Amino acid sequence: MEAIRVDDGVLLRVKQVVDRNAVADRIASTLADVHVPPEDRGRSEDEVIEDTIAEISASRRERRDNETWM
Repeated sequence: MEAIRVDDGVLLRVKQVVDRNAVADRIASTLADVHVPPEDRGRSEDEVIEDTIAEISASRRERRDNETWM
């Protein structure tokens, strides 16, 4: 699947043909098991998503900066 952030959430796009009902069940099961960590309680979903995106970007930037080219 491919995930794209949209105004009010995340849009998931299927990249190959799959059983949509099975995928929906797996996503629902995964979301049911998600618990908000104490440090994120009281924060909006948008704040958490923005911080996550910033952390991923910083991690990628650090990885690129540490790569050595031959």
